[in-house]
Amino acid sequence: MKKILLSLSMIAVVAVIAVGATGAFFSDTETSTGNTFAAGAIDLTVDSTQHYNGNECVRNGDSTDSAYVWQGNSAFPVPGTACDGTWTATDLGAEQKFFNFKDIKPGDSGENTVSLHVANNDAWLRLVIKDVTDLDNSCNQPEAGATGEACTVALPEETTPGAGELRENLLFSVWLDQGETEGFQCNGVAKCSEDPTEGDNIKNSGEPTIISSGTIDESGEIWNFKDLDDAYLPSGNTAYFGIDWSLPSTVGNIVQTDSMSATMEFQVEQKRNNPTPFI
Repeated sequence: MKKILLSLSMIAVVAVIAVGATGAFFSDTETSTGNTFAAGAIDLTVDSTQHYNGNECVRNGDSTDSAYVWQGNSAFPVPGTACDGTWTATDLGAEQKFFNFKDIKPGDSGENTVSLHVANNDAWLRLVIKDVTDLDNSCNQPEAGATGEACTVALPEETTPGAGELRENLLFSVWLDQGETEGFQCNGVAKCSEDPTEGDNIKNSGEPTIISSGTIDESGEIWNFKDLDDAYLPSGNTAYFGIDWSLPSTVGNIVQTDSMSATMEFQVEQKRNNPTPFI
């Protein structure tokens, strides 16, 4: 009987050891927490520096009457009077007009250097010109007597869309204000040592023309910059474009009292994974 009890005790000890060994296999755990997918973003902002007949629209430091005034040596636009074609980088709205002129004459010309800034992602760019108007507004005696003009108040032509002659004679061109070195080095810093003539509002020799001088189509225009040597906006850089305009001195009375207007849109789309943008 004693041997039987001893044997049972040994069995119990072995059982305890076996139970205690359960779960002692080699193991390891690696945990990755907070896995997240977040969509990127593209934010385009635009600024402008305006010139007209050589005068520049600058911030007014002497008066609160107007935020910006004309400065320069040309008699017109009158130095010290208000202007509104210059602003710092912002999202565009109804207040930002690249051109807002009420009294242009044959022989007048101007230029806006437009700076484009895109944040977070490289982006394709296109310029859309739409909502084009071209009105006679009135038919005064000099205009009615101009060669090739047949305006008459009886139609009334002055309010007929496309009846004016200003759109057909006002010339525009767009050029890349990149300075002497191809591309953009200054990243928004004026007169940087890497390329002092970048973004200087002057069309220097060698700076490429993007849109050749010509009139705006009455139905509007779309310029896809990808078609221009795969040009795109690098994230974090500042890209400078000059927009020239001029009314040739040979135009004469045919454009008296006429007006044109248009909407300008700069549009961007992500560049990565997008070989055919704006489709």
